Amino acid sequence: MKKLGAILALLISASALADGPSYHREHRVTLPGAGHSWGFVGIDPTRPYLFVARRENGLTVFDVQHQRVVKTVGQSEGANGVVFVPELDRVFVLNTDGSLGVVKLSTLKPLKRIAVAQSNLNSAVYEPSTGKVIIVSGRRADRSTLFEFDPKSERITGAHELAVKKVDPLLLKGDGSFFLPMRDEGKVARYAASSFAVLDTWQFADCPKPSALAQDVERQRLFIACRGDAPVLIVADRETGEVKAKLPIGRDVNALAYDAPHRRLLIPSGVDANLQVIDQQDADHYALAVTVSTLPMAYNMAFDAERQRVYLPAMDYVLPAAEPKADPQFQAGTFSITTLALD
Repeated sequence: MKKLGAILALLISASALADGPSYHREHRVTLPGAGHSWGFVGIDPTRPYLFVARRENGLTVFDVQHQRVVKTVGQSEGANGVVFVPELDRVFVLNTDGSLGVVKLSTLKPLKRIAVAQSNLNSAVYEPSTGKVIIVSGRRADRSTLFEFDPKSERITGAHELAVKKVDPLLLKGDGSFFLPMRDEGKVARYAASSFAVLDTWQFADCPKPSALAQDVERQRLFIACRGDAPVLIVADRETGEVKAKLPIGRDVNALAYDAPHRRLLIPSGVDANLQVIDQQDADHYALAVTVSTLPMAYNMAFDAERQRVYLPAMDYVLPAAEPKADPQFQAGTFSITTLALD
């Protein structure tokens, strides 16, 4: 009887996954441009616009409802990412030349560029309890820098150099601290936003290269996408770092999102050209619900929780045969934005 009960439970679980919501491709729009790379994408918190950092092609503002370009922000060449501070009517643009662009959010008018570093700025978050924007420098040998930026006075107020080769995007915990993934060091740390003091440092077995982070605040779970020969998703307690679950995921994951209303994780792999949707059965049990095809190199992602959409940029590429392995050569005029919709 116990065996029969287990089989029935498995069948019910499988049926629930099969009947649950899934993603399908709703749109794919190709944008013109001679650029050969791109950075991060961000969702405007005030209207249905997607900000697409297209580096050589500048910062493109894309209307996700009408699937068209609104404009390319002036003086935005080198845009690598954005951070929004809507209460100040500002969006700040992280640039590959180490400058920070200041743009009026409501009008998309560029106001100025502020020199921050000698080379690439990678990502940033706005930490509301301190009123700071925390900016992450790009990879610089074996050092990285976190800059404190005051968005009201529009000036850098502090810099913290870390013995970390590369810092992937930070995740705000929501209590005045933030998680910092150290990909090359194999660690995840938590810092106080007010003092930049280290509060916790965790290292996980089978997680040699932690990269993208997300969290379930209600159930106190931290999700870590781990790169490596056997990539996995680590589910850990947000307070203690105790590992609660592990499951295999796609290769070279660069972005991660948690869909709280549907209790699902969204995990894109540009190498595998797919988006894995992981079902959260309870706080400590997870299962693959569905895998949706995307495009090769669709590795960055913006998840629109309000509209239940996923936006994935990508470009066609050529990969030369070379030793050591060559970088892909992206093809001009092929940049696209794919929109996946929740059924």
